[in-house]
Amino acid sequence: MISSYHQYFKAFANVSKAIHSGMETEEILGRIVSSITEAMAATGCIYWIINREAECIEHKVSSGFDYRSLSGVDLPTLQTIFPADADSMVFIEDARYDERLPDLERLGKRRVVTVIGMPVEIVPPYAGVLAVYFGMKRELNSTEVEFLTALGEQGAIALHKALRYDECLLDTFRQTVEGLAMALEAKHPETHGHSLNVARLARITAQKMELPEKQARALYQAGLLHDIGKIGTGREILGRLGRLSAKEMDLIRMHPVVGANILRPLVFLEHLIPMVRHHHEHVDGSGYPDGLTGAAIPLGARILAVCDAFETMIAGRAGIRPISLEDAAIQLKTGSGTRFDPQVATALVAAVRENPAILSCHMGSEEELERFEMLFRDNRMPESTAPWCTASF
Repeated sequence: MISSYHQYFKAFANVSKAIHSGMETEEILGRIVSSITEAMAATGCIYWIINREAECIEHKVSSGFDYRSLSGVDLPTLQTIFPADADSMVFIEDARYDERLPDLERLGKRRVVTVIGMPVEIVPPYAGVLAVYFGMKRELNSTEVEFLTALGEQGAIALHKALRYDECLLDTFRQTVEGLAMALEAKHPETHGHSLNVARLARITAQKMELPEKQARALYQAGLLHDIGKIGTGREILGRLGRLSAKEMDLIRMHPVVGANILRPLVFLEHLIPMVRHHHEHVDGSGYPDGLTGAAIPLGARILAVCDAFETMIAGRAGIRPISLEDAAIQLKTGSGTRFDPQVATALVAAVRENPAILSCHMGSEEELERFEMLFRDNRMPESTAPWCTASF
């Protein structure tokens, strides 16, 4: 039992100093659990870090006796013992007879009696759980409750600080990679600006589909990087995309695979890999590189596929002249259900109609935008006056 506030403040100050001195999070959490074990004369203490989004226990730091009946539990069991919505500390008077604790270690069950724990909020998607256990029946006085709560929150502060720092670092890495992609694209006048336009279209399409903002941001990033696999493709090929030989087309069609391989070592961008690899798949299975069909194609890739094709239609390429918004609407309608996911194509058309500035220099008049949406929605399909080259690049 804590004998005085002096011991409480000593431990608290010790942990605070560690946090503000830039000590590693692992060491700070180790200091917290050891301070609790020592100050409360406990048998042991554990601090778990949970990733709610990934639904896993991401890390665990402990001190004292390794009570495997508790330290070895899986996430569902941990959440049953210490529910995230608990509004106070969880008190298990006698672990030897409590059904919430699996009997993973009979010796441990004989040595541990009282278990006290609490959930700790950190920063989404991360949360913590702090538990302390004793070899005898114990109740906490108000000072001990304050002590345990304060050190649990100190752990959250340390983790929050580390995670925010990591997020800033990752943002810097992402910006560096995205900047590299833009710089490489700028060397090819034939495609300059394409990836940025696709990124913007993908984001507003995702928002129109009411996807979470996190997914909309990921689609924007994937749009910027979707053609990064073309960095090794020579200008002589990119300069005549509409007039390529079969061998050159096979080379071009490798760019989604090359792009995915470029991103694979960058673990902070791994969530973009399926979108980059599969942005040329068609819902009827006629696309590449893997011939996926329908829902087997990641939703993000289906969104990129429509936005990529639409941007190419209205911007044109070397050897492929741009077409009007009206003809683009017809091409999108014609391709819905074969090349394109119909739900995605519908969302893109509506998003463009609501955000005309997204078209930049290709912006149409109010009448053109209205007809663009009308033609896409119309069951009667007029013949296009300027068929767009439907080959995929």
